[in-house]
Order: sequence, then C-alpha cells, then structure tokens
Amino acid sequence: MDGKGKIFVCIFSLALVIAGCQPSVRFTSNKKSINSSTYSKHKNKEQTGNTVQYSPETIGTERFRIIGEAESWLGTPYCYGGYTKDCTDCSGFILNIFQTAGIALPRTAESQFEFGSDIDESEKEAGDLVFFRDKSKISHVGIYAGNNEFIHASISNGVVRQSLDDFYYREHYAGAKRVFQ
Repeated sequence: MDGKGKIFVCIFSLALVIAGCQPSVRFTSNKKSINSSTYSKHKNKEQTGNTVQYSPETIGTERFRIIGEAESWLGTPYCYGGYTKDCTDCSGFILNIFQTAGIALPRTAESQFEFGSDIDESEKEAGDLVFFRDKSKISHVGIYAGNNEFIHASISNGVVRQSLDDFYYREHYAGAKRVFQ
C-alpha cells in the first residue's frame, strides 16, 4: 500500500473510532437454528435431558420470533449510538428486535425501563427485558433468553448471549420488564 493509501486507512479508522464504531471488529457467532433454540421456563416446556427446547407452541409466536431475531444479531459489533446489524448499542439492539414484533419502544435503556411492566424474578420468560444499573441510573438492557441467560450488546464483545450470574451483571441487576403478553 502506498503512502496515500495508508493515510486514507488511518483517517477512515480514526473517523470510525470517533463515531463510536470499531472499524474491523467482527465477533464469531454461536448462532443456532431457531428450531433447536434452548430457553428455560417453568411451564409449557419440553425437556430432553438437561436441555429445555421451546417452540412457538410452548412460548408463543411473539416470544419465539423475538428470541430468534435476537440470535440472528449474535456477533454484531458494538458501537455507541448504533442500531443496525453493522454496529449497535444495547438499546438500539432492543429497539430493532421489538420492532420485528410490531412493538415500538423508546430509544434509550433508561426510557425502555420506564416502558414495560414490572415482573417478579420468578416470572421472567424468554423475550422479557432485563435491566442493569450503574450507580443510580439504568445503563444497560438485554433480552432474557431463558436458562438464566440474556442476549445483549456488550461494549467489549458486541451482541452476545451471557449469563445473568456473571459477576458484573449479577451485581448491577435492576430488574425485569415485560412489554407484551
């Protein structure tokens, strides 16, 4: 590459970093076929060994569609203010996933927290929203995916499936909300 090409690449990369996107970061995905998705729930489940498998009949068509859409975003890089499969932040990710189900949510995690109905921990179902607090402010949101896991846009890893038992998320957990029945 000649000097002009190197300068262009540096300026382009710097522009992406300033805009909040990481220029060449793509994360591998553990995408699963939606027919073999595994989610935990206390009722209406089909159990095979240690795996709980859901279908539209067991968790409902909307919840099944939301989890399937969220899984299709696995590996999408994180960028602050983003809301596309090119790069997204946590609330932009949630906004897009719920639009596929015809549910219009506010843009920020804090305002999404105000939108839904409070639910008890024992009532969480795949497709419900889970929220996290940094000091006194709601700062992060994800979609509960069952088995005490959630799918979210992580600053360090992009869209991933992660355990609610991970130290940071356990310590900052603020509650769960339901935005549809």
